[in-house]
Amino acid sequence: MNQEIEGSLSIKYKLNEETAVILSCTGTERYVRIPENINGKPVVSIGPYSFSSPEDNIRKLNNEEILEYEIDGIDTPLSVEEIIKGKKLQAIYLPKQLERIDEYAFYNCTELEHINLGEGVIDFGNGAFMNCDSLKELTFRTKCDAPTGLAGFLREIQSELTVTFEGKEEKAVFLFPEYYEESVENTPARVFHYQIHGAGYRYRQCLENGILNISHYDMLFQAPEIQTESRTALSIALYRLNYPAGLSEHYKQQYIKYLRIHKEDTIIRYLEENNTKGLYYLKQEDILTKDLMDFALKVSIRLKQPECTAVLLSLGEESRKAAENKFDF
Repeated sequence: MNQEIEGSLSIKYKLNEETAVILSCTGTERYVRIPENINGKPVVSIGPYSFSSPEDNIRKLNNEEILEYEIDGIDTPLSVEEIIKGKKLQAIYLPKQLERIDEYAFYNCTELEHINLGEGVIDFGNGAFMNCDSLKELTFRTKCDAPTGLAGFLREIQSELTVTFEGKEEKAVFLFPEYYEESVENTPARVFHYQIHGAGYRYRQCLENGILNISHYDMLFQAPEIQTESRTALSIALYRLNYPAGLSEHYKQQYIKYLRIHKEDTIIRYLEENNTKGLYYLKQEDILTKDLMDFALKVSIRLKQPECTAVLLSLGEESRKAAENKFDF
């Protein structure tokens, strides 16, 4: 996610002993950054319905319980302050010590695309992310072998989810494929058969005590379900090779083998992303072969990627000179 504009924000909250619970946010932007502390009290909980229908929940509280905290931000011209809920929320940055996201906290936030979180397991209330169909990205501000709230999100979100871990020394990216459930009726027997489709369900079983088991994750790439989902499989392979945290040599070769089998799709993906560094890697791993150089150049020109085109021309010239030297006695 690109750096978002942090507009002015008015937060309603309550105290639970010595910690703060978020009740609602009113602001001018669709990006919300919840502070780590409010008046010296750590924010550990996102209250029920806080970004879906906070007014209903606040009415149940006594006025003395409701506290307010103001944050000055950069407001864009003609911006209007309004309660940030539902479609008005696009991205949110949550405090590092968050312990709970209460029931229906983000229910019907249909435009919510990205959530940024800290380390530590999170307890989820019922329907916390129900109908958040646009949620595609999670970023955890910690290393990939740390306990996080990822398991809760994977239980809530069945669609494809890209998860990034940003530790101090290493970045890791993992893609969790989508899956869906279906009940099929056997009319003569008057029974329903419960079926699960897609590789995503298996991938969601890769966590142990809130920690991602990377070897288990990489092992699942051999499963037939993911091999039939070529676009998703390619994304998984590229993420693991580009950000190889915890990647063993065995599974590295597994992913490279997949790229070699799908050379053209791999080259197109790098060109679409204008990934010049990646082109050198493909050449090094014998994926961008001499016979595919003309194909890559045509695609690069069609996609209007001058930097990639220059790299491809340079690589082609290197290959030509190497071939000439081979027969130069």
